[in-house]
Amino acid sequence: MTLRTSLATAAVLLFAAPAFADPPDFDRPGAGFATTVLPAGTLALEQGLPTYERQRQDGYLDRTYTADSLIRLGLGGPIELQVGGSAWNRLEERGAGSRRHAVGHGDTSVGMKWAPEGSADAGTFSWAALGTVTFANGDKDFGNGAREVSLGSTMQWKPDDAKQITLFANLDRLKGRNTWTLAPTFGRKFGENLLAYVETDVIHDAEDGNELQAGGGIAYDIGDHVQLDAYALHRIGRHGPSMLAGLGISMFFGRKG
Repeated sequence: MTLRTSLATAAVLLFAAPAFADPPDFDRPGAGFATTVLPAGTLALEQGLPTYERQRQDGYLDRTYTADSLIRLGLGGPIELQVGGSAWNRLEERGAGSRRHAVGHGDTSVGMKWAPEGSADAGTFSWAALGTVTFANGDKDFGNGAREVSLGSTMQWKPDDAKQITLFANLDRLKGRNTWTLAPTFGRKFGENLLAYVETDVIHDAEDGNELQAGGGIAYDIGDHVQLDAYALHRIGRHGPSMLAGLGISMFFGRKG
């Protein structure tokens, strides 16, 4: 299944869903993902507008723009299906007296999220796990070049209605090498519609070395079924992208019970 096929399928489901169900938590933005799944038969689309990455390495400066997409489908009970990818990417590379740019699509991922039934309200602890397989079907400049398997978990504690503390842990295995990520996040709501958060991403990559990113972002609800977001992370240390930033929109579609 390609991302273009998935988006077409999603469009059909959207037109077949004339009414809204209660909105869920979105996975965007920030490290990790929501500790809840979508209700059965409902759909969410989370779209980057786009994501920007800047990296200096070996005398080259790379800038990458990515329109990353995530389609989420509630399967019932504690299970959710996810299909992700990027139908459009642009790379700008400068160095050694030359310039190069490339445009293409990225790899496609398919994942299953499991969220045990439990409350995610104030004063409670909740968690979820996500297993993902990313297929090497992207263009050369924007793909991994091999199949990648990922397993992650998000754990969240809400001391009250305004605050939330999250810890995201993840393992990626690609070409026989493991990359570990541990990312604590602290978020606070301001009013009914605005959430701001700060996060730190600690990454150990067997090939590229240790990375440390720090930053934060905001998410703003428009009504009950649309969310806008913005975020930025900056590198602390010598390895990894020097900056990651992005804008996004998330939309929920479903039927009333």
